[in-house]
Amino acid sequence: MRDVRWICCLLAVGFFPGGAPAAGRDLPGEAELAARVQALFAARCAACHGPALRQPLGRFGYVLDLKRVADNPNFVKPFHPEASNLWALIRDDQMPQDGATLTAEEKETVRTWIAAGAPAGGTQPSPSVAPVATQPPSRTLPQRLLAWVGRFHILVIHFPIALLFAAALGEFWNVWRKQDALGPAVHYCVQLGAAGAVLAVALGWLHAGFGGFGSGSPAKLGLHGWLGTAAGVWVVAVAGIAHWDALRQRRWLFRVALWTGAGLIAASAHLGGTLVHGDGFFDW
Repeated sequence: MRDVRWICCLLAVGFFPGGAPAAGRDLPGEAELAARVQALFAARCAACHGPALRQPLGRFGYVLDLKRVADNPNFVKPFHPEASNLWALIRDDQMPQDGATLTAEEKETVRTWIAAGAPAGGTQPSPSVAPVATQPPSRTLPQRLLAWVGRFHILVIHFPIALLFAAALGEFWNVWRKQDALGPAVHYCVQLGAAGAVLAVALGWLHAGFGGFGSGSPAKLGLHGWLGTAAGVWVVAVAGIAHWDALRQRRWLFRVALWTGAGLIAASAHLGGTLVHGDGFFDW
């Protein structure tokens, strides 16, 4: 009986190699795997996403901080590489964006790291590799210009959102009061908002395509882009209906189209907000 208790004690303190590792301790090989992944990211990814950049691509400038990368559900789903956006981008040769795709061995290293739970392995962003990220890959002047112009999407998008919601609210007021006192103002907001929506959609595609914005969440970015485009096209149609409505007085067709457009814009704006601030921004 004493022998049994002695064996249990040895197992409890991890004396035998087969015993369970202490809480918080990396499994054998995890530290080495994490170091290999960090070295890979330093060599192939830090030029666009490293900590030394003032404006890292896609606002993702902590690629060398493995723990932070692993803790971001928009990038990594530990133990599930096929459900991880980071692996999808690498697997489909969307990253790196400078055209120098990773080798099959490098890709497998990242996939294995995620499948192992994306361990940090005690690694820290190393100052010795940070200078690698001081200069992003060279881009042509037109590419840089388009990326810069695309940033105005953030400024322009607020105008059509505000104008279309003001129009939708004004039309609700007309229905409630059973009058058309705000009709001219509603039509003005719709026409101006439609023009702003066209510009915002164009700038949004530039911002994503040349600026790299949202590259860490490709599925959400694609949904935001196409939903926003659909909303922009719909709003242009609403502007046409508004002109026809002014001539024919078919108010309900215009109202349904306007309120539907406001809903599309709200959904697209919500997705854009989560790309910037994360899914939990409105959590209580």
